[in-house]
Amino acid sequence: MSIFRICFLGPESTGKTTLSEDIGSYFTSPVIPEYGRTYTEKYAPTVWSNADFLKIAWGHIGLRHEAERQSPKLIIEDTDPVATAIWSDQLGVERDPWFEKYNETADLYFLTDIDLPWVDDGIRYWPDKERRQGFKLACIDELERRNLKYILLSGPWEDRKAKAISVIAHHLAKT
Repeated sequence: MSIFRICFLGPESTGKTTLSEDIGSYFTSPVIPEYGRTYTEKYAPTVWSNADFLKIAWGHIGLRHEAERQSPKLIIEDTDPVATAIWSDQLGVERDPWFEKYNETADLYFLTDIDLPWVDDGIRYWPDKERRQGFKLACIDELERRNLKYILLSGPWEDRKAKAISVIAHHLAKT
């Protein structure tokens, strides 16, 4: 049985975590949390390094492998190593070559748009619209450069959730 993996990717404060949790509950599927947040909360680096981004990527992969052992039909990922590579770029750290070799990507990415209000949670970096737009464009560039399938989720919260559920349900019905 093949596992369908989806990943929520996008700028800060665009609903990735909430969508991941809600979609996971809806489909009773494992959710891989945003390991970058866990790492940041635990270690609070003031100067980021390649070692930090590699630890985040590997932490995420470890959590995903744990979920895969459950043999679910669907795994939901709240970001992934592709997102970690983008963060490395955005924080001005030259990307480790490991990220270019990474190919265990999700089957489908949901790119979350910046049309929701930014909320400061004490860890987020960029409240200004221009910076958020730049991050979104970096996500699009990365997804397209890697030739990864993605769908943009825009609009009100419930519209994003309904669209994601519909796309996932359609795929699962075909398998």
